[in-house]
Amino acid sequence: MSQILSKVLESNRKYAASFGGRAKLALPPARRFAILTCMDARLDPAKYAGLAEGDAHVIRNAGGRASDDAIRSLVISYKLLGTREFLVIHHTDCGMEFFTNEVMRGLLPSSLETAELTSNGFRRRESWSRLARWRIRRVVDHPRSGTGCYRRR
Repeated sequence: MSQILSKVLESNRKYAASFGGRAKLALPPARRFAILTCMDARLDPAKYAGLAEGDAHVIRNAGGRASDDAIRSLVISYKLLGTREFLVIHHTDCGMEFFTNEVMRGLLPSSLETAELTSNGFRRRESWSRLARWRIRRVVDHPRSGTGCYRRR
């Protein structure tokens, strides 16, 4: 077993042993919101958003993109688990600012020839938020959702 794995397993054992009453938390997020954000290891959504276990859903991926998989998670959060608001949080010095579609295609050509890469490709951070808002709005503007913005009414 690697040193990393053994340290993670030991940390998990301690965390699980001290979990206590949090095991009885309800499935829906208590604060009724979800965050879509970057996977950057320098950022801790629980700390920057003041979250505790059970407060919110946090979806993380490279660049905090509103990818198909992120949208799927937000739909589940919204339609099935009572989320009322979505926060899309990007940050400065994101590693995704340094890659282009062409670079990524060259690294993993068989894995990245997907609709997501072409429809949600690598862009400047300012356009990521616009794209995320548009894609999320498409989910919550669906006729069956009964709302017209990020916030459930």
